[in-house]
Amino acid sequence: MARADTLTASLVPIDRIGPSDRNAMWDLFASYYDAVCRERFDSDLVGKSHAFLLRARADGSVQGFSTIATFERTVQRRKVVGVFSGDTIVARAHWSQTALQRAFFVYVMEVKLRNPRVPVYWFLISKGYKTYLLLARNFPEYWPRWERATPAWQAAVLDDFARERFGAAWRPEQGLLKFERCEGRLKGGVAQIDDRARRLPEVRFFEERNPGHAQGDELCCLGRVDARLGVSYTLKLARKALGLGGRRT
Repeated sequence: MARADTLTASLVPIDRIGPSDRNAMWDLFASYYDAVCRERFDSDLVGKSHAFLLRARADGSVQGFSTIATFERTVQRRKVVGVFSGDTIVARAHWSQTALQRAFFVYVMEVKLRNPRVPVYWFLISKGYKTYLLLARNFPEYWPRWERATPAWQAAVLDDFARERFGAAWRPEQGLLKFERCEGRLKGGVAQIDDRARRLPEVRFFEERNPGHAQGDELCCLGRVDARLGVSYTLKLARKALGLGGRRT
């Protein structure tokens, strides 16, 4: 597996991503997802404001990306800021990379600094358990979670975000997106849940809450962006730099 420091991450406005990079993004995306088409991919891209591009240091080739959009909503007469992650993929050889996570962390913390008195949430949809684990392992406050029920306020925020962006596909009683026609599913072997993964309560929870993940159903999730996230993630990076390892569950 490639070293984690062989990639660089940059935040690029969608309208500044040229044809060759768009083609590389599509080729990478289509190699890991079934039931996807270029037209829908391009349409989704236009609907976002920026994308994080992961490039190989050696030759500048695109090895991963994540699209992003930031928006404001009013939930129960209270302003809320959401950061939505769209299409995301990283080449298998770089699954150990942390460049994307670090760049995303900087981005969401900058959003929070611009909105110090307003709740800020990462809104993500997950058809793969690894995306859900990324949330669970890095955010002190995230929902839904295995050991407690989602509080009423956070449930209202999640409902508003999902209903506004996905309409009839949102099934609030299940916390899932179910599309009439599959809009993409991970290829077999990309993120299959095996017995080893099921040892983690977060993975068991994800599988129970999203039994149709292999068919493209998406679990809708929130991660709170606040000072606790800033402190915990900074400490996590410091522990890694010092070789202390460990993970928070």
